[in-house]
Amino acid sequence: MINEENIRIEITQCSVLAKGAGYSMIRITDIDGKHSDKLQEGMITSIYGECEIMKISSKQYLAMVSNNNCMLASILAESGCFLTSAIPFTDDIIEWGIFSLNSTYVDMLMERMRHEGYKVKMISTNRVSKESILTEKQEDALMAAHKLGYYDIPRRITIEELAAKLGYAKSTLSVMIREAERKIVFNYLNLGMSAVKKK
Repeated sequence: MINEENIRIEITQCSVLAKGAGYSMIRITDIDGKHSDKLQEGMITSIYGECEIMKISSKQYLAMVSNNNCMLASILAESGCFLTSAIPFTDDIIEWGIFSLNSTYVDMLMERMRHEGYKVKMISTNRVSKESILTEKQEDALMAAHKLGYYDIPRRITIEELAAKLGYAKSTLSVMIREAERKIVFNYLNLGMSAVKKK
């Protein structure tokens, strides 16, 4: 969402805490770089929860927000679904990415939200296939690559050195890592059985 002051807000992660509390990570972008006075780092506490703001670049901030009494967190906690993204388009419209192993849970979540007075609409669905899930070897290779600095800038280890440490031929490890990265990108762009809009 972009308000009249050129600040974009995107909810990147939401988690459900105990007893109906919610915890969200929110990315805030100061598009024209003129609002640093309103986006100061630090902790804000109220009876509703807490908000900690951290500056991560010249125009971007992360806010970690806890809400002590969140109706949607309670509904999600009981649904069997996971919220993978929540992107506000206006103050009244939020697009959700939802993941569940069973589409019935998504249907029940939507019905419960309607019952609680939310207007929801299914936008699209995607099935997650076995082919999109990392194998144990791919996961181990990625974890080792990350730990040993293959993804650091600059890299702390080359693909040849990494392959030698893991006992693979360079070409085998290269294909394994590229295939794992392809799955991660696919899941990042497509994960979510449903998108739900609150209106």
